[in-house]
Amino acid sequence: MARSRRRERQARLRPHKVAKPKVASSITLESLNSDVLSIVLKFLSTWDATAFASVSRRLRRMCMPLLFEHCHIRTAQMPRTPPRTISPLVRRLTIRGFYFPQYNTREYFSVLGHLPSLSSVTFDRAWHGVPWAGIQACLQFPNIIALYFPITSQWLVPDRPEEQRWILNTLPAPGASGIPSRIPLTTLSYATLVWRELRELSEAARFPHTETLAEEYAAEARGLAPLVPAMQDTAESLRLPLDTSPVQEMCEGYWPWLSDLSFRGSYLQSMPLSTMSTLLSRMPRLRDLSLEIAQPPSHSRAPIFGANAPKGCEYLPLRSLTVAYPDPDDAIFTSVGADPIRLSIRDWPRYYYPFRGEIDLRWVAPILSTSECLRLLHRMNVPHLRRLEVVYKVNGPDDDLLRHIATSYSDLEEFEIHRYRADNDEDDPPYEHIVRLLAPLKRLRNLRLNLDFDHQGRPLGTPTDPEFASMLEPPDRRPLDCARAIMRFLHTEMPWVARVEMLHQDGPCPVWRPCYYKDGLCDVVDVLWVPSQADSEWPPTDTDWHFIRFW
Repeated sequence: MARSRRRERQARLRPHKVAKPKVASSITLESLNSDVLSIVLKFLSTWDATAFASVSRRLRRMCMPLLFEHCHIRTAQMPRTPPRTISPLVRRLTIRGFYFPQYNTREYFSVLGHLPSLSSVTFDRAWHGVPWAGIQACLQFPNIIALYFPITSQWLVPDRPEEQRWILNTLPAPGASGIPSRIPLTTLSYATLVWRELRELSEAARFPHTETLAEEYAAEARGLAPLVPAMQDTAESLRLPLDTSPVQEMCEGYWPWLSDLSFRGSYLQSMPLSTMSTLLSRMPRLRDLSLEIAQPPSHSRAPIFGANAPKGCEYLPLRSLTVAYPDPDDAIFTSVGADPIRLSIRDWPRYYYPFRGEIDLRWVAPILSTSECLRLLHRMNVPHLRRLEVVYKVNGPDDDLLRHIATSYSDLEEFEIHRYRADNDEDDPPYEHIVRLLAPLKRLRNLRLNLDFDHQGRPLGTPTDPEFASMLEPPDRRPLDCARAIMRFLHTEMPWVARVEMLHQDGPCPVWRPCYYKDGLCDVVDVLWVPSQADSEWPPTDTDWHFIRFW
């Protein structure tokens, strides 16, 4: 009896065993399934993916498609056959460098036959042109559906006459292009320099034996004439120069799948003003339209639709619309439905460029007035805009215009204003009042301002060497001081705005300088020139043409 009581007493004093909860095993990269990992990899840069692939063999296999999706080859030497483990992974190829006349072009481009998944080819830094045989080689493979020609790779570039003659000899003669009447290309992007007329004036004295601008236009037209019409059954995106594109042939075809159309350049004298409306009526699926076209003195504010929309264009379900120097009474603005989320009523080339010399006689800049810009926006029903750009010249108070924008576009997230003073106005712009009128925009995140401060611009060709900087007038600090004042006001009244950018023109080229509010201070990125912030349309000076050609 005593022994049993002792055992009971010891049992009560002994601590009870508590069941430990089961702890889940820690999550590691190896434990994630392939679907989750593939989503994570989409957010990695190439450098991060390279380090990621070094963790294990499984992660390396998953990173291989990302690492070798985009490859580069250089024209300095004949390309070798790629390894079999890499060939099926290459989807985008950039061919970098200029081509030598002694190359066997077809043999050089035979590497494309070893890349079965290749879908796009970019010709980068082909300073003296791209041989037509290389374009023909790309078109022989039905899997290649996109061709890109940046500004560094035109069919004819003014330098080295021997290379010019070689490239000209490779271009197709009219009616003898050597390509079929229908090709599977869905994307063609041929970018040209904005300032080709300015370059012609600059090069005429330095390279008297180079071709004229008319000869360059003729060479481009010979290259684009067989390509563009052959794409009409499959084309989805076209970015072309209006000066040399076969617009009349495009009007005769039907473009059932084209969703993105961009024209740059200037109107040709021989082009009827009704051409653009006829062309757009042949594109039923068009969603993104950009017309950045310089206006010649013969017909400024050239119409797109005119007073009445053509048959088939009474309703345009566009997502994005960009028009340079528009006619505020054009019917295209009433034809656009309520779908657009991006609208740009702009100038092209930019009005703030300090034109000099003969360039003034080639283009005009019919910027909308305040009342015209307001009338244009009143005619549109676009309540879901997320990005808006307006360019106007003040001909009276612009309060009604800014109030209309602030109250009609409540979803606006990015707003860019180019506000030019009247010719007789020498006062600084009322930037605080302008920003106060935008207070109803509760979703605004980025604000870009070009408020046209007096004496802000400088002539083309201003020396950028530090030795000459001391000889120039002191830089205008008002835009930066204005940015700080605006940011302080926004931090108090509109704290949801994260970034303000002011156009600053006291460096080698115009720069959008961002201003942030950080740790109680307004921080302006105050550097002379940052390539990522520089105006990409700025015309190079005489010395810069040489830099662009050989960089």
